[in-house]
Amino acid sequence: MSIELNRRDFLKIVFQTVPTVAVVSKMALWPGEALSRPASDPVYLSIDENGYIVDPGFDYCDLITPTFREHHSLDGLSNAELKANLDDNFYEIEHLVTDPDNWTIDEIQEWLDTNVELEHLGSREAMKYTEYGPGIGIYDRMSNAQAASLGLELVDGDHPGSSFVGVAYHGNIESLNEGLERLGLNLVIS
Repeated sequence: MSIELNRRDFLKIVFQTVPTVAVVSKMALWPGEALSRPASDPVYLSIDENGYIVDPGFDYCDLITPTFREHHSLDGLSNAELKANLDDNFYEIEHLVTDPDNWTIDEIQEWLDTNVELEHLGSREAMKYTEYGPGIGIYDRMSNAQAASLGLELVDGDHPGSSFVGVAYHGNIESLNEGLERLGLNLVIS
Protein backbone atom coordinates (compact mmCIF):
# COMPACT_ATOMS: atom_id res chain seq x y z
CA MET A 1 0.00 0.00 0.00
CA SER A 2 1.07 3.55 -0.39
CA ILE A 3 1.09 4.20 3.36
CA GLU A 4 1.49 2.13 6.55
CA LEU A 5 -2.00 1.05 7.64
CA ASN A 6 -3.72 -1.65 9.57
CA ARG A 7 -6.61 -3.44 7.83
CA ARG A 8 -9.33 -1.42 9.54
CA ASP A 9 -7.73 1.96 8.73
CA PHE A 10 -7.09 0.83 5.15
CA LEU A 11 -10.81 0.16 4.62
CA LYS A 12 -11.76 3.48 6.25
CA ILE A 13 -9.55 5.39 3.81
CA VAL A 14 -10.84 3.48 0.78
CA PHE A 15 -14.53 3.71 1.65
CA GLN A 16 -14.84 6.84 3.81
CA THR A 17 -12.49 9.46 2.33
CA VAL A 18 -12.15 11.36 -0.89
CA PRO A 19 -8.88 11.92 -2.75
CA THR A 20 -7.63 15.48 -2.35
CA VAL A 21 -7.53 15.84 -6.13
CA ALA A 22 -11.30 15.13 -6.28
CA VAL A 23 -11.99 18.10 -4.02
CA VAL A 24 -9.58 20.45 -5.77
CA SER A 25 -10.25 19.54 -9.41
CA LYS A 26 -13.73 18.03 -9.19
CA MET A 27 -12.88 14.64 -10.73
CA ALA A 28 -15.42 13.96 -13.44
CA LEU A 29 -16.43 10.46 -12.32
CA TRP A 30 -16.31 10.96 -8.55
CA PRO A 31 -19.83 10.87 -7.02
CA GLY A 32 -20.92 14.32 -5.86
CA GLU A 33 -22.39 13.04 -2.58
CA ALA A 34 -18.98 11.60 -1.66
CA LEU A 35 -17.22 14.98 -1.92
CA SER A 36 -18.22 15.84 1.66
CA ARG A 37 -16.00 13.07 3.05
CA PRO A 38 -12.63 13.94 4.64
CA ALA A 39 -9.77 14.19 2.14
CA SER A 40 -6.92 11.69 2.13
CA ASP A 41 -4.25 10.43 -0.20
CA PRO A 42 -5.53 7.39 -2.08
CA VAL A 43 -4.37 3.86 -1.34
CA TYR A 44 -2.30 2.33 -4.15
CA LEU A 45 -2.55 -1.37 -4.95
CA SER A 46 -1.45 -3.34 -7.99
CA ILE A 47 -2.31 -6.36 -10.11
CA ASP A 48 0.25 -9.17 -9.87
CA GLU A 49 1.47 -11.35 -12.75
CA ASN A 50 -1.46 -13.76 -12.20
CA GLY A 51 -4.13 -11.06 -12.28
CA TYR A 52 -4.73 -10.75 -8.53
CA ILE A 53 -5.12 -7.47 -6.63
CA VAL A 54 -2.22 -7.22 -4.18
CA ASP A 55 -0.47 -4.84 -1.82
CA PRO A 56 2.81 -4.19 -3.65
CA GLY A 57 4.54 -3.14 -0.42
CA PHE A 58 3.55 -6.21 1.57
CA ASP A 59 6.32 -7.86 3.58
CA TYR A 60 5.80 -11.09 5.54
CA CYS A 61 8.32 -9.79 8.08
CA ASP A 62 5.74 -7.13 9.04
CA LEU A 63 2.88 -9.64 9.32
CA ILE A 64 0.76 -9.14 12.44
CA THR A 65 -2.15 -11.49 12.96
CA PRO A 66 -4.94 -10.82 15.47
CA THR A 67 -4.71 -11.99 19.04
CA PHE A 68 -7.08 -14.75 20.12
CA ARG A 69 -9.01 -12.04 21.98
CA GLU A 70 -9.42 -10.05 18.75
CA HIS A 71 -10.03 -13.10 16.57
CA HIS A 72 -12.87 -14.30 18.79
CA SER A 73 -14.32 -10.76 19.26
CA LEU A 74 -13.69 -10.78 23.01
CA ASP A 75 -12.41 -7.20 23.31
CA GLY A 76 -14.08 -5.08 25.96
CA LEU A 77 -15.81 -7.93 27.76
CA SER A 78 -15.86 -8.06 31.55
CA ASN A 79 -14.31 -11.14 33.15
CA ALA A 80 -17.80 -12.58 33.76
CA GLU A 81 -18.80 -12.02 30.11
CA LEU A 82 -15.48 -13.41 28.93
CA LYS A 83 -15.89 -16.53 31.08
CA ALA A 84 -19.47 -17.06 29.86
CA ASN A 85 -18.43 -16.69 26.23
CA LEU A 86 -15.54 -19.11 26.60
CA ASP A 87 -17.68 -21.59 28.56
CA ASP A 88 -19.90 -21.68 25.46
CA ASN A 89 -16.81 -22.28 23.30
CA PHE A 90 -14.82 -24.35 25.77
CA TYR A 91 -13.08 -26.38 23.05
CA GLU A 92 -10.96 -23.27 22.37
CA ILE A 93 -9.40 -23.25 25.84
CA GLU A 94 -9.79 -26.77 27.24
CA HIS A 95 -6.11 -27.51 26.66
CA LEU A 96 -5.14 -24.49 28.81
CA VAL A 97 -7.06 -25.11 32.02
CA THR A 98 -6.32 -27.57 34.81
CA ASP A 99 -9.89 -28.07 36.01
CA PRO A 100 -12.57 -27.73 33.30
CA ASP A 101 -15.29 -27.25 35.92
CA ASN A 102 -13.42 -24.57 37.89
CA TRP A 103 -11.16 -22.50 35.64
CA THR A 104 -10.20 -18.84 35.91
CA ILE A 105 -9.48 -16.04 33.47
CA ASP A 106 -5.92 -15.91 34.82
CA GLU A 107 -5.29 -19.37 33.32
CA ILE A 108 -6.10 -18.17 29.81
CA GLN A 109 -4.89 -14.56 29.94
CA GLU A 110 -1.64 -15.28 28.10
CA TRP A 111 -3.52 -17.22 25.40
CA LEU A 112 -5.98 -14.33 24.91
CA ASP A 113 -3.12 -11.94 24.17
CA THR A 114 -1.17 -14.35 21.92
CA ASN A 115 -1.31 -13.77 18.17
CA VAL A 116 -3.08 -16.45 16.16
CA GLU A 117 -0.84 -18.21 13.64
CA LEU A 118 -1.98 -18.12 10.01
CA GLU A 119 -2.41 -21.89 9.83
CA HIS A 120 -4.97 -21.71 12.66
CA LEU A 121 -7.21 -19.36 10.69
CA GLY A 122 -9.55 -20.42 7.92
CA SER A 123 -8.22 -20.00 4.38
CA ARG A 124 -10.10 -16.81 3.61
CA GLU A 125 -9.37 -15.24 7.01
CA ALA A 126 -5.66 -16.14 6.77
CA MET A 127 -5.34 -14.68 3.29
CA LYS A 128 -6.62 -11.34 4.61
CA TYR A 129 -3.25 -11.00 6.37
CA THR A 130 -1.23 -11.53 3.19
CA GLU A 131 -0.58 -9.35 0.15
CA TYR A 132 -4.01 -10.49 -1.15
CA GLY A 133 -5.80 -9.09 1.92
CA PRO A 134 -6.58 -5.60 0.59
CA GLY A 135 -8.30 -7.05 -2.49
CA ILE A 136 -10.37 -9.40 -0.33
CA GLY A 137 -11.24 -6.57 2.09
CA ILE A 138 -12.46 -4.36 -0.74
CA TYR A 139 -14.40 -7.19 -2.36
CA ASP A 140 -16.06 -8.07 0.96
CA ARG A 141 -17.27 -4.48 1.42
CA MET A 142 -18.85 -4.32 -2.06
CA SER A 143 -22.18 -5.64 -3.16
CA ASN A 144 -22.13 -8.50 -5.65
CA ALA A 145 -23.46 -6.11 -8.30
CA GLN A 146 -20.66 -3.59 -7.67
CA ALA A 147 -17.95 -6.27 -7.82
CA ALA A 148 -19.43 -7.71 -11.00
CA SER A 149 -19.70 -4.26 -12.62
CA LEU A 150 -15.97 -3.77 -12.01
CA GLY A 151 -15.08 -7.25 -13.26
CA LEU A 152 -13.72 -8.41 -9.90
CA GLU A 153 -13.81 -12.13 -9.21
CA LEU A 154 -13.31 -13.78 -5.83
CA VAL A 155 -11.18 -16.89 -6.32
CA ASP A 156 -11.53 -19.32 -3.42
CA GLY A 157 -9.21 -22.23 -4.22
CA ASP A 158 -7.56 -21.69 -7.59
CA HIS A 159 -7.38 -25.47 -8.06
CA PRO A 160 -8.83 -28.49 -6.20
CA GLY A 161 -7.34 -28.81 -2.73
CA SER A 162 -5.97 -25.26 -2.74
CA SER A 163 -6.35 -22.96 0.25
CA PHE A 164 -5.63 -19.85 -1.85
CA VAL A 165 -8.10 -16.97 -1.78
CA GLY A 166 -7.70 -13.74 -3.73
CA VAL A 167 -9.54 -11.25 -5.91
CA ALA A 168 -8.76 -11.45 -9.62
CA TYR A 169 -9.11 -8.82 -12.32
CA HIS A 170 -8.31 -9.56 -15.95
CA GLY A 171 -9.48 -6.41 -17.69
CA ASN A 172 -8.22 -2.95 -18.53
CA ILE A 173 -6.72 -1.19 -15.49
CA GLU A 174 -7.90 2.25 -16.64
CA SER A 175 -11.47 0.93 -16.79
CA LEU A 176 -11.10 -0.56 -13.32
CA ASN A 177 -9.83 2.73 -11.86
CA GLU A 178 -12.68 4.63 -13.55
CA GLY A 179 -15.15 2.16 -12.02
CA LEU A 180 -13.56 2.57 -8.57
CA GLU A 181 -13.83 6.35 -8.96
CA ARG A 182 -17.51 6.10 -9.97
CA LEU A 183 -18.16 4.07 -6.82
CA GLY A 184 -16.38 6.69 -4.72
CA LEU A 185 -13.52 4.45 -3.59
CA ASN A 186 -10.30 6.27 -2.68
CA LEU A 187 -8.13 3.65 -4.36
CA VAL A 188 -5.81 3.48 -7.37
CA ILE A 189 -4.71 0.19 -8.91
CA SER A 190 -1.69 -0.08 -11.20
